Amino acid sequence: MSVLLAPEYWILSPEEKPMPPRPVDKDRKRREIAEAAMAVFSEHGFETASVRQVALKAGIGKGTIYEYFHSKEELTAVAIQVWMERMIGELEGMVENIEDPEEKLKTYVNAMLDAFLEDERITRLILSTFQFFLTRLHDTDFGVVLRDMFLSGVDSMTAIMVNGWQRRVFRISGPEEARIVAINLAAYLDGICIDYLATGRSFDLRAQVDHYMRYLI
Repeated sequence: MSVLLAPEYWILSPEEKPMPPRPVDKDRKRREIAEAAMAVFSEHGFETASVRQVALKAGIGKGTIYEYFHSKEELTAVAIQVWMERMIGELEGMVENIEDPEEKLKTYVNAMLDAFLEDERITRLILSTFQFFLTRLHDTDFGVVLRDMFLSGVDSMTAIMVNGWQRRVFRISGPEEARIVAINLAAYLDGICIDYLATGRSFDLRAQVDHYMRYLI
């Protein structure tokens, strides 16, 4: 028991004594703020959203945010990480009980497309994310975040492909080629989604990806 508690504490009955404040889980609080930030960014974009809006969403004071993040840019980068981790986790959860590797990979990719096509917030986030990082490529810290985002999806698809190779479903030579194919697939999906948006949705995105997947697997 801390000796810094007020003297009155010691003359109260056990039922009357106030509970000492619980220690703050800083990692959890940091994540909660990042999640609130991502919700705000999805509505307003990275550039126009304010720290004050994030604080209101998180139910805390603006100053509290700066106890956990040095700047809005750091908050943005962590928020993107949290969002990507959650999305990858949800995708992996959707396919974990699918046994057939081919069906598993198709379901994984189609779930990504579903989110992209059906939720405008995801579309805005993807565009804002690329814009955010492309203006900060000189910054090593942001480069690491972008790399980790890309590789998280690559890791998931590599695992599916290795399983398909082991079961002789995919025409690849082994784990090394599985990762090469996964990197190409991730880059293809990023690129075609951006082209789809940049050209004003001028083609059938799902049909294009389905065609690509048939040749890939």
